[in-house]
Amino acid sequence: MYFLISKILSPLVNFSNFIFLGVIVFIILYRFFKKEIFKNFLVIFSLIFFISCIFPLGKHALRYLEKDYVNKEQFIDYDNIIVLAGAEQTSTTNYTKTLNLNESSERLILSVDLALKNKDSKIIFLGGSGNLSKNKLNEVDVAKIFYKNVGFDLNRIKFIGDTRNTIENLKKFKNLNINKDNDLLITSAFHMNRAMMISKKIGLNLTPYAVDFRGSDGNENLINRYQSFDISHNLYYLNLFMREILGIFVAKIIL
Repeated sequence: MYFLISKILSPLVNFSNFIFLGVIVFIILYRFFKKEIFKNFLVIFSLIFFISCIFPLGKHALRYLEKDYVNKEQFIDYDNIIVLAGAEQTSTTNYTKTLNLNESSERLILSVDLALKNKDSKIIFLGGSGNLSKNKLNEVDVAKIFYKNVGFDLNRIKFIGDTRNTIENLKKFKNLNINKDNDLLITSAFHMNRAMMISKKIGLNLTPYAVDFRGSDGNENLINRYQSFDISHNLYYLNLFMREILGIFVAKIIL
């Protein structure tokens, strides 16, 4: 039920969608009812939307989620390398018949790098499909294409393909009959906070190995900021941050 509700409500709790719809709703309400309160809300929502478009608030906010995972240790003798799905473009891969990954592809790339450094480790790939309507290919199918393409030994990988979100991913791993004493968890840095919180709540002791950093490093000068200015990117990163905060909040409630 949680999965179904979260997917149905997803477009409505998207931050930029919510603010934009708020502007539209209060324009309509003020036009028909001429109430001062509707005008005030219209000004507030419009101002929030304008600020969100102009300033890179999301990138700086993501830095807050990522800051504890910037400096990686030199890990040795780890048993399992747990990879959370999220880099796989399932529909595009099915359409083009070639491998397609998104900006989280470091999850897969770094898993190979770590496995090559430790010949005794095993990769555990946790994925499936987070869509209400399933595609012909799921995340495991695309991940298998990646590992085959780079020539990695598939016998060193255990694929779990029937999970739909991070909670199900990690619960499924916990139920596997394998040694779990010394395991690395690979996911995007902005997502690691939630993944580690869920791990601890269900009784897993995992070592974080964050990749795919999105947050600002705080060193951009004005010229570089001007060159990279993009309203859609500002909204995208803010949506990403708000989604993670909501995910953390919900996980604390249901676990």
